[in-house]
Amino acid sequence: MGHKKEVVLFSGRFDPPHPGHIAQVMRLLEKYSRVQVVVLDHPDRRFPITYVKMVFNEVLGTKKNPVEVLSHSTHFAQITLDELKAFKCDVYASGNLQVLKHVEHLGFPCTYVERAFDYAASKYQSP
Repeated sequence: MGHKKEVVLFSGRFDPPHPGHIAQVMRLLEKYSRVQVVVLDHPDRRFPITYVKMVFNEVLGTKKNPVEVLSHSTHFAQITLDELKAFKCDVYASGNLQVLKHVEHLGFPCTYVERAFDYAASKYQSP
């Protein structure tokens, strides 16, 4: 019951990127033909987006693993349907249930991807 012809979009801060993120992308590659990893361009980042892109590309960027790493400035909990459609993907994947609920409310196809451990950077932001 695979979706191998579909493109999945997977977003997050990835700040820092870690093996759990890589594992999530690898699980998505088992089901989808291509993964678009979208890194949140947030002003309070600890690790620059160029570093995050390099990590994903070095570990996953092969012909066998078609992963495209992009960045976007809108958090996906506030993204609009037009912004989401601009990525030209078929389905949105996340381990963040709040974000999934928002994207699903927009009427966009979604899937849950299990997290390596229960962590959300948004829980640890300063007020």
